[in-house]
Amino acid sequence: MVAPTASHVFDEFLRDEPSPAPHPALVMPAAQLAGRIQHTLVGQAITEREVREHVRETLANGFDAAIVPASWVWAAKDEMRGTAGRVGSFIDYPHGNGTTAGRVAEAKALVDAGVDELDSTVNIGYLLSSRYEEFAADIRAVVEAASPIGVKVMLELPLLNARQRERCVQAAIDAGVAFVKNASRGAVGIADPSTISYLRGAVPDSVGVKAAGGIKTIEQVRAVLVAGADLVGTSSGVRIVTGGGPVRGSLYSY
Repeated sequence: MVAPTASHVFDEFLRDEPSPAPHPALVMPAAQLAGRIQHTLVGQAITEREVREHVRETLANGFDAAIVPASWVWAAKDEMRGTAGRVGSFIDYPHGNGTTAGRVAEAKALVDAGVDELDSTVNIGYLLSSRYEEFAADIRAVVEAASPIGVKVMLELPLLNARQRERCVQAAIDAGVAFVKNASRGAVGIADPSTISYLRGAVPDSVGVKAAGGIKTIEQVRAVLVAGADLVGTSSGVRIVTGGGPVRGSLYSY
């Protein structure tokens, strides 16, 4: 009889070990993934009819929240009345070039309007100009103005080098943000698993991670959830979870 080698013993061990269970996001039915999706409506010339239909889609599909333009929060709240659904909006979207005073005023106005969710751009131009103190102070002012509503900040990571990314994420953490996002939209960068994984590893467990930008397929949703995203922002939620309905915008849109 030939004595077993160390290699044979290791092979037997591997065969006896159970295979690791797949990540839940890989096997979860499409309809259940809806609970991780923030159904987002962005663009020009958005009408009240579109906003109300967007809210109905959110409720019908069980999306996490309906995200709508600031001027239409009142209509979304009205359509959502009597349900457990949530309404969100965004601050200084899409470029984040407003003054801190203006961004603070917008945050306060949206809180007064009754939003449950807030996504905010950041003034990435400050960071790219090495005006780190102004960059950090702007985020902190918006977060404080929005309290008690938590703020999800769009960090525009594809525009930054490694050192700038570190400073950007740290400023968000120090400001007390509720969530960090990889980017504001697909034109800045398509949400990819590596960037989401970077964010999940860079922030404490108390800070959530939201993936957004060019997410149009269920495969993309599964991939970013596996990478560590807690939420996904997309305008194509209905298509993703049902296989039907419109795909709003191009790959490079929200």
